[in-house]
Amino acid sequence: MRKTKEAIRSAFKDMICEMDYNQITIKELTARAQINRKTFYLHYADLDDLLAELQDEIAENFIKRKVSYRSMDDIRSLIRLFFEHAANMPLLHEKLLCNGSYRPIWEKINRKIMEYRRETNRGVFGLSEYAENLVFAYYGANSTLLYRQWVADGKQLPLEELIAVATKLICNGMASVVTENS
Repeated sequence: MRKTKEAIRSAFKDMICEMDYNQITIKELTARAQINRKTFYLHYADLDDLLAELQDEIAENFIKRKVSYRSMDDIRSLIRLFFEHAANMPLLHEKLLCNGSYRPIWEKINRKIMEYRRETNRGVFGLSEYAENLVFAYYGANSTLLYRQWVADGKQLPLEELIAVATKLICNGMASVVTENS
């Protein structure tokens, strides 16, 4: 049972790396996983169900990392963590994050991560709930945007330089609401 589910997931991940989501069919997926359709339906209701499981898994991988937004040092560390992780993530994650047809899928992942971050760091900026929501949206959107641009540019900028530029861009905006360590 577990081996079958892993075969389904593996074939699905490979297909995401090769094609747009709307091109993936259960017929081809089951052929690649070397199972029949009935077996697929024992594990998943449809492709969206399989995709949701994958989205939750990716989000949980980020959520389990304990992070803080209490100081600019924390923000700088968080930026480094994000870009180092992103630069070394599997092609699957890069496709989900950067490929235009998969952006809505990544946005759901990012939304889940940022909702968790908001809940676990509520009040850290000393702002109203709605102002804090803007701060978290700013961080989440801009870090993702900068990573996508780096990938679109063929990762020509060395990782350390990417981190340095991203840190300046994000922190200079964040500095207006996060306290400096002294």
